[in-house]
Amino acid sequence: MPKKRKESPSPSIDEVLDAVCHRDSIDPLQMDAYLERLDEEWTAGARDKVLDLLRRRDPAAHSTAVYILSHLATEDDREVLEDFVTDPTVSDIAKLTLAPVLRELNSELAEEGLVEYLNDPEAAMLQMQSRLLELVGKSELGVEAVLEDVLSMPLERRLGFVDWLGRSHDPRAVHLLLPLLENQSTRVVMATIDALEQLGSLAAPQAIPALNHLLTTSSNRLLKQHARAALGRLTMQAAPGTEAQALAEAARPAYPLYEARVSFIDGSGSQIIMLAWKHSEETVKGINLLCQDQWGIKDCYSTDEMAVDRWQRLVREMGDQGFTNFVVPPAYCLALISEAAALNRRGRHKLPIAYAIWRPLLSAEMQQHQGQPVATALEPQPFSPELLPLVQKGDELFQMPEFSSWMYEPLERIQPFMARYWGTIEFPRVPPASARGRGRSHKQNQQQTATDQRQALETVVEQALEELIDDHWRLLYETRLRRQGQLFTFAGRKQEVALIRAVAAALHPGSGLPLKEQPFVRALLSLSIRQGPFRMLLETLDNNELQPLPGDLFPPR
Repeated sequence: MPKKRKESPSPSIDEVLDAVCHRDSIDPLQMDAYLERLDEEWTAGARDKVLDLLRRRDPAAHSTAVYILSHLATEDDREVLEDFVTDPTVSDIAKLTLAPVLRELNSELAEEGLVEYLNDPEAAMLQMQSRLLELVGKSELGVEAVLEDVLSMPLERRLGFVDWLGRSHDPRAVHLLLPLLENQSTRVVMATIDALEQLGSLAAPQAIPALNHLLTTSSNRLLKQHARAALGRLTMQAAPGTEAQALAEAARPAYPLYEARVSFIDGSGSQIIMLAWKHSEETVKGINLLCQDQWGIKDCYSTDEMAVDRWQRLVREMGDQGFTNFVVPPAYCLALISEAAALNRRGRHKLPIAYAIWRPLLSAEMQQHQGQPVATALEPQPFSPELLPLVQKGDELFQMPEFSSWMYEPLERIQPFMARYWGTIEFPRVPPASARGRGRSHKQNQQQTATDQRQALETVVEQALEELIDDHWRLLYETRLRRQGQLFTFAGRKQEVALIRAVAAALHPGSGLPLKEQPFVRALLSLSIRQGPFRMLLETLDNNELQPLPGDLFPPR
């Protein structure tokens, strides 16, 4: 009888906590497994051991405890955490460290209520501030974590924090102040300029380029006057030549560029841009930007001191998730980012705070590559009869994985056409046992049903062509095609480039080719109508809520 295979024993809670204390080197899947293990034993001792980490006088242990609590603590734990905060034997720093978790759990002790349980509030605040500045001096991720918390504060508290940074006389405060010069309210930016001026020569090397950037990008006259005056005073206080040296250093990237990558454009016009810089021989640091062609930069994710092999694994995992990406010239990547940021400004869409943190490094790269202009889209091609054979193959684009997500946008406009089509469908019934022998008759019925469905779909597609496709939509998708075509150019796929270029030329409103004679548009509408209900179901599931599908897609017959 074969021996039963022994399963690997689950790690103890102590082993898990020890591992999570060094979480920077842990694979995300392994981290999920550790959190699941803690969750299994949460009320049976794991929670108490996590709180014991806060009793240590070790910032790394405190950070680990807050990381775990932020993932696992629920409102059921609120009373336990509040009892912990009111315990006089717990250090003030540990109590203050818990504040973000208490805030997430809507505890009354999250803010001012916590102060009355501190043994020495003033000393605790000073120690916490010192630890905060130490955190932001280490990496961009530390700056991002602190600023996200700051931006969630009420305005007056935010202004008080900015004022404290100015009075800190600590050069590390500059890391927090510079991103606050961008995409913030006038009052916050004015206070930030004052804080930089208070820091004086400590801030000058970084503040001078930042204030120059503000002068060239802001349209707010009051802010520009205030920035110009502060810049003048900072320059006068600094040693001779400081301004020229600061501007020269700002034009040089702090780290050598390791890799520039982009994903193909998806059906909503979204694209991921990835940039990594060599931080050491074994590690990289960088950003992943999510851009959308009607919005600009929608999100920004940072990576810090990531092992090179882990970066490469991240790239592969993105490809497995449908975001096929590949290496491109850095100048192309930077041109895409510049165009996306300009869209944010034109549409008055706020840039993510993480982008403001990385912008100086991106600006330095842009200056390094400014002599290498790269087009972000194929050049427009006038339509001519010679292109017609290729245009007639336009529906073949949807056989490529890079176009699998391309459907009609916006979704809500095509919903009535989905309802019209699906309302005509007669779903096949299983024939009774007595009729199963008449195979030919049953097969003929199936063929007739399929024919009727094709005709119904063609009728609805014709209606959608008339009612949905206008010049604005044609120009949007013509541009998307040319941008996608440029990516195929970098990938060396010449045949696909020729096909995309021809389809884009026909789609342009000035081509003169009727939409009915363009297989690309017809195929796009057909796919959108047939797959629409499943697409909406997936979007509903992505939102983690099982809501009813919008629209009456399956009306009673």
